[in-house]
Amino acid sequence: MNRDEPSTRTTASDDSSDARVVVTTTHMSNGPDAIARLPDGRVAFVFGAAPDETVEVRILSDHGSYVRAHVTSILEPAADRRDPPCRHARDGVCGGCPWQHLTDARQHAEKEALIRREAARHLPGVTVHPILTPLPPFGYRRRARFGHRDGRVGYRTRGTHSLFAIEQCPILHPDLEAALPSVRLAVRNRPSGNVDAMLFPDGRVRVGDEAAPFAQPSADAEAALVALVLAALPERPVRVVELFAGAGTFTVPMLTRGHRVDAYEGDRATVARLRDTAPKARAFQVNLLKADRGPTDLLHFGDADCVVLDPPRAGALPCIDAIARTGAQTVIYVSCDPMTLFRDLKGLTAAGYDVESVQPVDAFPQTPHVETVAVCRRRVATLQG
Repeated sequence: MNRDEPSTRTTASDDSSDARVVVTTTHMSNGPDAIARLPDGRVAFVFGAAPDETVEVRILSDHGSYVRAHVTSILEPAADRRDPPCRHARDGVCGGCPWQHLTDARQHAEKEALIRREAARHLPGVTVHPILTPLPPFGYRRRARFGHRDGRVGYRTRGTHSLFAIEQCPILHPDLEAALPSVRLAVRNRPSGNVDAMLFPDGRVRVGDEAAPFAQPSADAEAALVALVLAALPERPVRVVELFAGAGTFTVPMLTRGHRVDAYEGDRATVARLRDTAPKARAFQVNLLKADRGPTDLLHFGDADCVVLDPPRAGALPCIDAIARTGAQTVIYVSCDPMTLFRDLKGLTAAGYDVESVQPVDAFPQTPHVETVAVCRRRVATLQG
């Protein structure tokens, strides 16, 4: 079967406004849904489906060129389907881990396939390495954001703003999960809202402002990303311009290796924290994603040997020209969104860089999220004639 043209058939329903459609899925999207096609050829994003299975679905919303649907019946289950280990995921209440119904091996394969598809579409021929899987499938999160209201602590119900209380969450590190009563106690007299909690290396769980922002949810994933960045930098000390530096995830290890770092970050409080944790770096507060820069308001980072950037999901498109103006021989791009990553990598190639390699990392098991580290080298000019 052509994976881009799954088989489809419709089934009659007594209520024409609630017609069911039977589709065969192909692969997972860059999100919680599996991909299928309707009889008319339109794409269907199907929540609750696994790749390579036949399911009956109900269409929830029609967006013209595509629809969103959810599974009403599994007719031919995929070999890689499993019962979600978390009861909240099984009940369909929590949308935080929408890939729990896939085996861990299939999750890894789907994330790697996503990166390979995007690479082939935007940068044919670029080297994509097999996905790294540095984490256990559960118990890996040292940091989480909870909603709280009237003494209840939990997550938002999928697709709504409603809060449901949790007593357990299997993706949390066991010590963070065990601290849920302390989180409830900490927010007891606070107005409704969100609260962060983080497990620190000393074993203490800190709640609220003391929970470190801009930290990877997993220490092991952070270590893997740091190792990839350091491996792509020269061994000799060089000048590095770091963009979207956060509180120093990469800054501190680069300084430890002897590199000179100019770190740029947009959040005032985070820059203050960065200056405390990495006093040897030069830290600058700059809105790197300002969209209305004019000819006299360009980003300037000075000269650099290397640029390291770790932008939010929006990517770093406003920074691409400024990165090229640094003259950096190496650009290391850490991304949490494949779509904006490859858009920006195309911009870097147009600005004189070749993408040497792309390394996906599964830093968020049970979710569709994937981290990627791309290494770019400045293209060597060739003389003509």
